[in-house]
Amino acid sequence: MTDGAVPKGAEPAIERRLATILMADVAGYSRMMGENEERTVQTLQGHREIFDALLKAHRGRIFNTAGDAILAEFPSAVEAVRCATEIQTALRTRNDHLPAEQRMAFRIGINLGDVIVQGGDLLGDGVNVAARIQTIAEPGGVCISGSVYDQIQNKLTLQIRQLGEKSFKNIAQPVRTFSITDDGTAAPGVRWPARKAPLVAAAAIVAGLIAVGAGGVWLYRDYHLRMVEDARRAEESNRAAAAQARADRENAARATAAREARLLAELESAKSALTQAEASKRKAEQERLSAEAAQREAKLQTELKAAKDALQKAAESEKKAEQERTAAAEAMKTAEAAKKAQSDRVAAAATKAGAEIKPGAAIAAKTPEPSAAKGIDRLDGTHIGRMCTTNADNTLRCWGVVLTVQHGALSATWNTRFNNEPAHAKGEIAPDGSVKLALDGYSPKGRPLTADAKGSLVDNKLTVSGVWSNGAPISGTWFLSP
Repeated sequence: MTDGAVPKGAEPAIERRLATILMADVAGYSRMMGENEERTVQTLQGHREIFDALLKAHRGRIFNTAGDAILAEFPSAVEAVRCATEIQTALRTRNDHLPAEQRMAFRIGINLGDVIVQGGDLLGDGVNVAARIQTIAEPGGVCISGSVYDQIQNKLTLQIRQLGEKSFKNIAQPVRTFSITDDGTAAPGVRWPARKAPLVAAAAIVAGLIAVGAGGVWLYRDYHLRMVEDARRAEESNRAAAAQARADRENAARATAAREARLLAELESAKSALTQAEASKRKAEQERLSAEAAQREAKLQTELKAAKDALQKAAESEKKAEQERTAAAEAMKTAEAAKKAQSDRVAAAATKAGAEIKPGAAIAAKTPEPSAAKGIDRLDGTHIGRMCTTNADNTLRCWGVVLTVQHGALSATWNTRFNNEPAHAKGEIAPDGSVKLALDGYSPKGRPLTADAKGSLVDNKLTVSGVWSNGAPISGTWFLSP
């Protein structure tokens, strides 16, 4: 198959790769947890911050953890060993600032081998060997396998001691193991090889020269003196190299301590910045919620006030309309009573004269044409008519209006169909029959309108016409029967 797909029913291929595995574990962790769990967890957290920072600096990746154990992968054996030695140096510095009962030391084992990739995890003997050689490392020390040693020799300046081949549980073949440190001191029980080869060689040469015959005394003495001088120079060179090595280790330790201090300072700064950012975020959220609540409250207050004003206005309009209806009813009653009294008087006069007449005729006979206020008063009462206007589509719209006449004064009230608010008309009839009427009402959108209408009273027919303030025409017609 050319597309790399797995045939149906076949198992997918297992991914493998070569990797450098670092295994770290806390020495005596169970005992420390038994003595003080919270203190142990806090100490481990502080160590882990340093551990994780140095892993990242050396391109390490943690692929598994279990309690106090850490499994990390490196792309380079050299980087893995550098990281391990820097971690142990940094943790020793941190432990120096802790009470004795809180000090925590890691054992570290490193192996280079073939591993199986399973998601983000790594499996196989490459991982198991790192875990096994970690167990023989001293607390605060580092053990490496022979495969790692082959990669780092001549690349790093470290003290290395051979531990020989070790057999481990569930590991098929013995493993070459080495112990390393980066501070010039071996882990407890470790002895570094002494550099005495030049002196031993010189002693052996001297012993050989003593066996030379008497004839070679001068040659022996000269050679002996030269070898002793060479041995002395070699010893001085070794001491200078040892001193330089110690100075290099001290400089490396100081550099590591400075790097650790810088990393810790950066970590504290990052924590402080994160805390401030979280506080600012919470404050901004609280201010936003408070502002939204204030806006909602203000909106509700505005709506409540508008509702109260509308209710009050509606109540006032209803009260005014009721008063006008009551006044119209009273005026109608008064007009009917006056009309009935006049009819009774006319009928009584006709009876007395011995003539039988109809009420209408009696009114016509007995009611002279008034000329001023007396003629207008005869129209007092309520009269039904209508008013009309032209819609926007040029259609005519009319509605009934009851007009009240009282001593020549005109008034009318009706409800509009747009917002159920009352409209009004007020005016008067002049003695010469001319009519003036002032109107107020509402447009189809509920906006207030006014109009001045003029007209005349002819043969008991009252007509007026005018224009609303929005330009729409208005007219009215009533028949004022006495």
